[in-house]
Amino acid sequence: MKEFIEKKFVKFCLGSKEVHCHIDAVHACPPKHDKFTGDIVEGIAKEINCSAIIATVSRTIADINRSRNEENGEAIDEYRASIRQILEHLNIIDIDGTLLKPYLHLAIHGMKDKNNNEIEIGTRYGATCSEHVKNWVVEEIIKSFTSTGIDRNFPGDPSKSVHRLGDLNNNQNYSGYRENFNTIQLEFSLRLRQNHRKEIIKMLGDLILKFSRVF
Repeated sequence: MKEFIEKKFVKFCLGSKEVHCHIDAVHACPPKHDKFTGDIVEGIAKEINCSAIIATVSRTIADINRSRNEENGEAIDEYRASIRQILEHLNIIDIDGTLLKPYLHLAIHGMKDKNNNEIEIGTRYGATCSEHVKNWVVEEIIKSFTSTGIDRNFPGDPSKSVHRLGDLNNNQNYSGYRENFNTIQLEFSLRLRQNHRKEIIKMLGDLILKFSRVF
């Protein structure tokens, strides 16, 4: 794994060109952070040489997991530019911004233990990824963690869909990457993040490598 490149709001690394995925933790920095999500992302990046993005400022300063606004605009632009740099590094994007093959973006978040499941998978009810990719990811995860919910308590913020569908609000003209860009949010319980990070890293690492072979 290459070293993380430090920016103002995020740090990111460019992984192997054979791994068509990036994994991120946009609520990794305290205060009000999702504990251990940054550790999970760094662990996966190191384990399988996967591209990754980690927020280095708190959501209280600039929440990257929200629609672009005056408060988070600079951070969102930096985050989007990091994604673009990853895609260009992987050489799977055409000159007009079209993805040449399916791509997976796994967004790692944390939830409290009081929810019904240990993992919640969010796709904005299918708006952020294809049905085929969604079903495939769900099948892979439940092989290791059966206590899993789908688009229930945490379907994902609407901002998750812009990388696929585009964002034309506030004159941004962010066209997105269309049907080959697949974002899936994964909310892990505190118990899993605190006590079973190795298992999470192993499961997601295997899933990402398999995705790059299958799709």
